[in-house]
Amino acid sequence: MRALSPPADPQSADAAEGAALRILRSAGQSSVSLQRKLERRGYSDDAAVEAVRRCVALGYVDDAAMAASLAARHRRAGHGRVRVAAELRSRGLGAELITETLDGQDGGEEAAALAVAQRLWERSGAIGPRDQRARMRVAGALQRRGFSSSLVARVLRGLS
Repeated sequence: MRALSPPADPQSADAAEGAALRILRSAGQSSVSLQRKLERRGYSDDAAVEAVRRCVALGYVDDAAMAASLAARHRRAGHGRVRVAAELRSRGLGAELITETLDGQDGGEEAAALAVAQRLWERSGAIGPRDQRARMRVAGALQRRGFSSSLVARVLRGLS
């Protein structure tokens, strides 16, 4: 990663906004992560806050849309609620927005976990439905994907 030179005017909200737009060109950001990046580049707190406020007002930063998009992508990848929440938190999204987003997508978590478990079970080379070693491997894989222990237990009962 190349070293960034400090901004000519770290107090300038206009300069911070220009830097924010360059950051947003490469990847979408939450308002918190964008503010952090601007501050790391040497802009003052006030300039970074104002630049982020402008980007939000212009529609370049939308935390709710970002949360929904990330959650949907993780669900398509077969990840559970816990893993999705961790990813959203790591992006700087607030607890209330995370809860809203996950509550809006809860409908198919058990079905998704069952589909993932079925794929893993078939690939495991399980001897039969009572193969405890294969069941433990599938359970571990589901938990690493972010499915809760209670959901994993329910899904394992449904495996054949």
